[in-house]
Amino acid sequence: MIRAAGLAAAAFLAAGSHQRAPAPGHQTVERHQDPVAARRVPFAVGERLEYEVKFGPFRVGRATMEVAGMETVRGVPAYHVIFVIRGHAAFFYSMTDTLESWFSAADLTSLRFVQNNNENGTRYYHRYEIHPESGYFIQDGKDSLPTTEKPLDDASFFYFARTVPLEVGRTYSYNRYFKLDRNPVTLTVLSVGPIDTPAGRFTAVAVRPVFKSRGLFAEGGQAIVYLADDSTRIPLMIKSRVSIGSLTMSLRSRR
Repeated sequence: MIRAAGLAAAAFLAAGSHQRAPAPGHQTVERHQDPVAARRVPFAVGERLEYEVKFGPFRVGRATMEVAGMETVRGVPAYHVIFVIRGHAAFFYSMTDTLESWFSAADLTSLRFVQNNNENGTRYYHRYEIHPESGYFIQDGKDSLPTTEKPLDDASFFYFARTVPLEVGRTYSYNRYFKLDRNPVTLTVLSVGPIDTPAGRFTAVAVRPVFKSRGLFAEGGQAIVYLADDSTRIPLMIKSRVSIGSLTMSLRSRR
């Protein structure tokens, strides 16, 4: 149950504001390589989002996502973002999963990515130093592997996607995930309408993200992310069905 919530955090993709759909039933696939470079971003240092995590009707944890600061990675100014999810199930399971990403302030390209998960006392840790200018990344200080042009990790992909305007009825495809075999990532914009969260009622854009990995956003997973239909483009809610039930992450507060 809680592990499913952790997978949601790790793969938390989003998208931008909507435009009106083309003809009913019409759908196109578009490829975008560099839509960010000259665009103002809808987030800033100090932004902090808090979520509650439910499995079915039961509250099982909390999650936070924040832009912690602006730092320098190998001479490049970079946003530092942190995503933490904490949960427990009665007395027999607990977890704290943390994702950290450092990505270029100029084009949101990933420079460093850290996964640090602790589940029932078992730690899972990976650190990736990503070198987009040279076309490779180093995993845990030893393995060097090729990467894509202008790579994105799990967290930076989320912030990148918040800058992209999407049309209802269209599917967008990106070959920018830093692990080559996980591409492409697709975002399908489904609809626009009201939703209720612990933080209040919002108008939201419903987006279905899919990429080639296990977890809630795997092909056929039917996950939906709901994004604020305004200039903030904040992720308001994610819903998905897993093998043993339904999972929901809902916005509680925003700073």
